[in-house]
Amino acid sequence: MNLSVHSHSVKGLLKGMLNSWRLFVATFVVLTLILEAGTYVYSRRGVATNTYSATSKVLLTQETLDGGSLQLYLNTEKVMIGSESFANYVSKQVTAKEKFSKSEVTNYQIENENGTSILNITATANSAQKAKQISNFVLEVVANASSEQLRGGNATVVETAETAETDETAETAKVLGGQSNRKLYVVAGLMAVILSFMVLFIRVYFDNRIYDFEIVKIAFPTAVFYEPADENEFKKNIARIFKGIKQNGNTVKTDITIFDGFSKIMGLLNVEGTTNVYSNQKLAMPKGMTQMSLDSLYEQHDANLNVIDATEKVAMGLSETQILVFNENDCTKKQVLKVLQELKQISNLKLVVIGLK
Repeated sequence: MNLSVHSHSVKGLLKGMLNSWRLFVATFVVLTLILEAGTYVYSRRGVATNTYSATSKVLLTQETLDGGSLQLYLNTEKVMIGSESFANYVSKQVTAKEKFSKSEVTNYQIENENGTSILNITATANSAQKAKQISNFVLEVVANASSEQLRGGNATVVETAETAETDETAETAKVLGGQSNRKLYVVAGLMAVILSFMVLFIRVYFDNRIYDFEIVKIAFPTAVFYEPADENEFKKNIARIFKGIKQNGNTVKTDITIFDGFSKIMGLLNVEGTTNVYSNQKLAMPKGMTQMSLDSLYEQHDANLNVIDATEKVAMGLSETQILVFNENDCTKKQVLKVLQELKQISNLKLVVIGLK
């Protein structure tokens, strides 16, 4: 795998999202408040988005028919008056004096009252007044329709929407309502959850930190890795590394580069021989250790071991044996990329990587 600032494993993404749960909660709370507030404002304006209906009634008669033939006639006229062609005919009757448009006047339905010759003309609009006007207009067009249009029948006005308004028992202007406010709040909550997850994923995806130490292992395929569980195990790992160097008769200098918790790890080192410590921090040096500034790292100094503080910026020596000490929870991709560049300058490299938990 070619390491980049966007390199991730599935495990790393999941771990990063889990570690960033506070961001998810904070984002969710903020988005929920914003979206729910917007939903509340929208629902308060619901009167303007409600749909109203109004009904007028017309009596259809055909003197030459009775019984089943009359019922068939009524069913046919119900379909004809409710058809698109008749609606187009109605819209053509709309003039400039009307308070509704030609498209609005076609928003009506025809229903037959059971057991009667009466047809209900129910119009819908965004206001009660307009619904009444449309229903009455369609009623007037039907009542004035030609005998040919009514198939030889007659149409008589039974009740207009305006007439029924005076009857306290009639409900000619009904509020059909808009969307359910409860559904709007649920949708707003779901949007807050989805958007919060998106923000969390983007944050983790572009995060410089490495949440899965396996990425570091892939970046340094030739290195020997140690992952001590505690301080005692770390000391044992360091002792084992130095023992191996001595047994191999290695007289080449060794660099230990520490990327996090420098002062704490310094206290765990038990080294022999001369040691130079390169750090800009104020440290109390044990016997055998000499502190120098990071700027003097590449100057000529005689020491068996160089301990380098890379907590603020990546700085590395040029010894053939390199020991890198990372904190598994705070290791960054930029650190690893920088180290990879620095290691290219060293020939016959012997690399050891320690990942502290």
